[in-house]
This record gives sequence, structure tokens and C-alpha cells, in this order.
Amino acid sequence: MKNLVTARLYLVPLTLEIVKTAIIGNAELAKFLGVTVLPNWHEEEFLQNLPEIADILCNYPLQSEWGWGSLIIHKTEKTLIGHVMVKIIPDATGEPTDAVEIGYYIVPSYRRQGYASEATKAMIDWVLCQPGMQRITAGCNPNNIASKRVLEKIGMHLIQSRPKGLVWELCKTVSTL
Repeated sequence: MKNLVTARLYLVPLTLEIVKTAIIGNAELAKFLGVTVLPNWHEEEFLQNLPEIADILCNYPLQSEWGWGSLIIHKTEKTLIGHVMVKIIPDATGEPTDAVEIGYYIVPSYRRQGYASEATKAMIDWVLCQPGMQRITAGCNPNNIASKRVLEKIGMHLIQSRPKGLVWELCKTVSTL
């Protein structure tokens, strides 16, 4: 995956090297990236899962090539403000399918300013341009109104409602002439 640039953001691929640096700590990550790293740029569960993410990046070539999504860096402030996760969905044999799952997190002080929508839209546009990719899914808590708005804004559609989570989907459209 390459760096993506939007109007206000840099999306830097979350590669194995960056994951290993993040495991060491925020000070090391800030030095590596050359940006300010806010202490809450991730949710606690994400931090705890970094060793597992590193293992996945080592063992699955396409996921390693793409990274685990991207870090979201505010252009003008040169500050890490969150991340967009891209998880390639494997089939029963472990081979990649035509689908990915996305997720996103923005630090509370940068929320409600459109950064999640901007970053996630750039990421899904990139994913759907990759060979064979046809579908993107996402999940969110039924009570998370802000997350639902982000998913609606970027064009995803609610396909399933469960008591503990909503499932959203966006399929690649094929134009015919």
C-alpha cells in the first residue's frame, strides 16, 4: 500500500515496521514518523492486539503488502490522530477473498470534524481499485450514532442488525456502457 493523501490528512500504511515501533511506545513511534503522537491515538484494545497484528503481517503476504490499514496524520499539525484498519477477509483455506473489513478510530479531541469520514473514504476508494476487491464490510455498535453517520456518509449500507452490532457493506459498482 502506498501513502494516501486527502485534503487534510496523510494516511501512512500501518506496516510491520510501524507496528513493531508502536509496540515499543509512543515516543519511539513519534521519532520514527517525525510527527507528534498523541497518547490516545488508539483505543486500548488496539494496543493490546499489536503483537497479534504483527504476527498476521508476518504470515499473510497480501495483508503484509497492504499493511493493517493506515495511520491518520493531520497534515498541518503533523499529528497522529487515529487509524483506519483494513483487514483482508480470508476464505476457509486462509486465502484472501474479494472482501475486506474496515474500522477506524479518531482521538476524541479531533472527532466531529469529518476526519473519520475523510480517511475512511480515501481508504475504501483505494481498496476498491485493487484487483479482485469487490466488497467492504464494517461493524459498529447500534448505539454509536457518530459511527453510523460516518458509515452512511461514505456510502455504506446497513445490511444486518444484531443486538450487539450492526453490519454495513459497500460493494464495488460496475459501470456498463
